[in-house]
Amino acid sequence: MTKIPSAKRAVIACGIFEVEFGRLLKGRDDIHVNYLEQGLHVKPEKIAPRLQEIVDDVAKWADEIILAYGLCSNGVAGVLAPAQGLIVPKAHDCIPLFIGSLEKYKESSTAHPGTYYLNSGWINGELDPLGTLERYKERLDPEMAEWGIKEEMKHYTRIAYIDGNSTESVAEIERAKRNANFLKKDFQIIEGSGAYLNKLLFGPYDREEFFHIPPGETITQDIYLKSS
Repeated sequence: MTKIPSAKRAVIACGIFEVEFGRLLKGRDDIHVNYLEQGLHVKPEKIAPRLQEIVDDVAKWADEIILAYGLCSNGVAGVLAPAQGLIVPKAHDCIPLFIGSLEKYKESSTAHPGTYYLNSGWINGELDPLGTLERYKERLDPEMAEWGIKEEMKHYTRIAYIDGNSTESVAEIERAKRNANFLKKDFQIIEGSGAYLNKLLFGPYDREEFFHIPPGETITQDIYLKSS
């Protein structure tokens, strides 16, 4: 028989948040977190089915269910809210969550359009352009692989590393710089903030920053477009 957690708040999160959430939750057992593999972002069509599976499972015992996911290339679209409803951040991806707020992200994007963001999770998960290049090399010759990643990144002008003060930040910053040098992009370090991540775990879930999906309704791309 599966043991039912004593926590009444369930958070279903991308693995990219595991380090940050681990720090915030240290010593607490009132919030239960399920982490999904970060690599699902490579095939976003697989995200919603995996989320639904876990949502349906935790709905058997949780009072509140929070998804620590952005829209993620439309990956969360189609997830059905159970009787408890769902609480979801109003973010198209996880960048605003690491920067600290939707407003700070909008300010950064307005001031520096064409920015490609990196942080410790993307770098350690090898989901940065250099990591993508290596995956391309597994099925393409090196010259074609390099052309492919540079073509994908040609509209970006800046690589920005979101510094969350991780213990490995020096090595991560060097990796981020290597990405910028390889792609011939400007490079900048910007300060991260745990404010939005803290709200994801502990609330308050104000409607300025979070969707409240009613029971029986599904997450759609349209709600993100209307809130932009």
